[in-house]
Amino acid sequence: MIASDSPFLLEVVVEKEENVFPMVPNGASLDETIYNANKQTDMEREYIVVANVNNQISVLNRITSAYLKRHINIESLNVSESYIKGISTVVISAITSTDIVRKIVNQLDNIIDVYSVDFYLPEEIIYKELALYKVDARILTDKKESAFLLTESNGRIIEISKEYVVVEKSGTRTELEKLRDRLDIKGLLAGYSRSGNVVLNREESIASILQNVS
Repeated sequence: MIASDSPFLLEVVVEKEENVFPMVPNGASLDETIYNANKQTDMEREYIVVANVNNQISVLNRITSAYLKRHINIESLNVSESYIKGISTVVISAITSTDIVRKIVNQLDNIIDVYSVDFYLPEEIIYKELALYKVDARILTDKKESAFLLTESNGRIIEISKEYVVVEKSGTRTELEKLRDRLDIKGLLAGYSRSGNVVLNREESIASILQNVS
């Protein structure tokens, strides 16, 4: 083949566990090419992406596709009206690396209807999640558990029936899941639902968003 002057097709069969470099991961872009097996990647952890966007139907699909094509599971997603009329705030939480989340943000920043976008570690912003717990009504007769639920955990009863009570609690995901697990272990949990992150940026100003709005 080396001595041949005509075109030829070379097929090499390898074990499916083997990596052939350079390679582009499925769904990734060319700038995410991996050149060798020893390439060091930073540690994956939770990153929260906050985007202020034009309130249009197609924008959310374009934002989530940036995660989908990289096969990144979205842990939570919340879309809410911002304090600026006509602009919505999209908050996405996912487990990934700094390098990947930076590329996602750069991609989103090129979308016309995205006015501002950045990523944060949970400790860098003000954020809360909301959870609803459907709890067996027997908890009302258990002084220790009811005190933990309403006082120590800062839960708030929003509905009561003969069979169950519905409790509302806000906090970090860890705090919400801690209460969920305790109620579950005690055999008192009958239902659980958690919202996505609601965030506030400590430093972002109205002017920094409006300057990108045409």
